Formats: sequence, C-alpha cells, structure tokens
Amino acid sequence: MGPNASPKATQDVAASASAGTGRPAARRLRPPTTAEDWLHPETRPSNDHPLVLTADVELLDGILAATSAAGAEPTVSDSTAAIRSLWSAAPMVVIGADRARQVAELLLPHRTEVYVVGPEARLAEMSAWSAPLGAAVIGMPGGGGTLTAAVADLVGRGSGAGRLVSVVGGCGGIGASSLAAALSVGAASRGLPAMLIDLDVLGGGIDLLVGAEGVAVSTWTRLGAAQGHLGDLTGHLPRIGGLDVLSTAREAEPDSLSSEAVRAVLSSATRSHRLVVVDLPRSPAPAVVEALRRSAATLLVVSADVRGIASARVTAASLRELTGVLALVVRRSRAAAIDADAVAESVGVPVAGVVGTDTTLRRGADLGDPPGRLPRSPLGRLSGRLLDRLLDEAGPL
Repeated sequence: MGPNASPKATQDVAASASAGTGRPAARRLRPPTTAEDWLHPETRPSNDHPLVLTADVELLDGILAATSAAGAEPTVSDSTAAIRSLWSAAPMVVIGADRARQVAELLLPHRTEVYVVGPEARLAEMSAWSAPLGAAVIGMPGGGGTLTAAVADLVGRGSGAGRLVSVVGGCGGIGASSLAAALSVGAASRGLPAMLIDLDVLGGGIDLLVGAEGVAVSTWTRLGAAQGHLGDLTGHLPRIGGLDVLSTAREAEPDSLSSEAVRAVLSSATRSHRLVVVDLPRSPAPAVVEALRRSAATLLVVSADVRGIASARVTAASLRELTGVLALVVRRSRAAAIDADAVAESVGVPVAGVVGTDTTLRRGADLGDPPGRLPRSPLGRLSGRLLDRLLDEAGPL
C-alpha cells in the first residue's frame, strides 16, 4: 500500500495484523462527532492512543504486541499524508522503518516521544533518521520490551491511574489560576487524592493562591533535574487540606522547566493521584507542550468581551493540535457580557462552563482561603459541575 491508501486500506492493515493474535485490534480513526458534549474527543486520537505509522504488516504485529502489553490501543495509519494533522496531538508517535524517510521529508516541527521502529537488521539505516526526526531507535523483536515500557510510562496505565487536566488563560488576569486551584481544592474536599501543579514560572508561585506559602516548601527547584521513573511524591510536597501542591520558585528563570522533568513528575502524579490539575502559562514552551499532550482535557478561560475573545482565538489556535479535548470556561461580568454561545462560536471551541464575578475570591484571599473552598460561591459551583464531568469514569473522555 502506498502513501495515498484509502482509510479502508488503513483499517485492513490494522485488522490483518491483529487477526488471530488474541490482541485487540488497533483503534480506527473515527468520523467527527455531532454530539454537543465538550468531553467528546475529536477525530484526532485522544491522549491515551499512541500513533503508529507503518505499512509493514509483520512489523505492525510486533508493535501491537508491545502496545497491548502496556494496556494501550494505538491509532494506526499507513499513510504519511495523515500524520501531519496528527503529529502534535498524539502522545507518542511510532514510525516504521518503511515510513521514516517519507516522514522526515515532511519537515514536521520538533516534538518528544518519537520512535523509529524496524527489524534489528536495519538498525544502521534507522539510526540515520534519528536526528532528523528527533527519534529514538528500537530494533524489533528484541526491543519489544523497551517499546512496551515507553508506552506504559507515557499513558500512565495501571491501578490508580489518575486524570490530568490543564488550565490556561486566554489572556492574563482572568482567573485561570483560580480555576485550577478551585478544581484541585474541590477534588481534595471530596476525599480524593489531588495534586495542583504550577508550570507558570512567571506567575509568582501558586502556593500563595492556596495558602501553602507557610508550609515547608518543595518546589520545582528540587525536581528540575528529574527524569525517568519517579516514585510517589505524596509526603514530599506541601499539603493543604488534603491537596498536594507543587509550585514554581519565585526566583525561577522563564525556561527553567525541562520537558523531561515535567514528564517524570506528571507520570508520577497520575499514578498516585485521582486528579492532577496543571496551571499553565500561554507560552508554548516544551514543558508546557508536554503537559498539554498528556492532558485528558484542557480548559481555556476566556473573558466574554471583544478583546478577550480575540486573545482566546489566538491561544486556542496554538492549543488545538496539542491536547485531546479543548473546552472554554467563559468568565462574564458587567463589562464582559457577551453571550457564552457567541463566544464559543467565535473562538471555535465548545463551552464547558460559565462563571460570573465571584466576590468571595478577594475575601477568601484576605482570610487565606483558597479559591473554590466555598461550594456555593460562583467558582465553587462551577468547579463542582466540572469535577462531576471530569471525574465521571463513564464519561466519553
């Protein structure tokens, strides 16, 4: 099959590789959903599905065995034409040796978690594509265990695997950090293991927002060199009201967080916590992209006025291909009162929730209460509704 193979041909490759092996078939790309549910993923693979590109049925059989052992179901295509739209969104890309040259010629942007996989006899040939693709090279069948370990670490499979949610502001100062704090505080108040992680290096430290500045502080400064497998971070971070908090240091440099450290911390956090909420800056730094790719959902906070909508459109354009589910939280006030549906139509992103002015935030800050602590406040009610959806295991995330 050539690079212009039909979708049916792509499905046949996956089916023939899986037939009779006892392993689940690879995931097929689905048509767009018409449901008005912001948690429905779009046609690109969701963040639990590595992308596999190969037309080599024998090689695909070995790749599927490795991903199945990790508890993951990949999205498979034999067409290099399909990879451009899926390149950024997939949590991992596995490229068969038969497709490495074609993918390299596309000159796609650099990303992490790329692997070139092929027969061990072609290792020297595959190594030539390692630098152009920024990829690790795995020879099969001997490297099957290495591929399984990489997939297992990335998708966070296993007992107690938690849900990762990112929050980012369409523009500055509209309450994205407050929403991130409210979601994590709300989960902890339900008795669930929850962690709030700060990746906004220039935000001054989210520990101040939740009242954790007086607790013995363990910040990213101590975890900046982390890589690979980390143990459970519980007990090693400040804890407020059952919530574990990992804040940036107030003296941190703008590019001080590495994608490797963020990958290691997020993998650990989702193994041990039911909900992990990440407060993100708008800049597309590698560490931020790492969090977006791993997120089950990303909430974009937008002010319901003309300037807020314009800024959110730009931000949404950069986020759309980096995260599985993107939804708006519309913040309305007397000065920003455009209808939420009109905001969604203009930005091109569905609405997850709407919140008005919350006067309890300033009062709570004076008293040291974190956002969302009061369940009947506007932000408390919103975060409660969002948590009901985000934590619903039966939901279509």
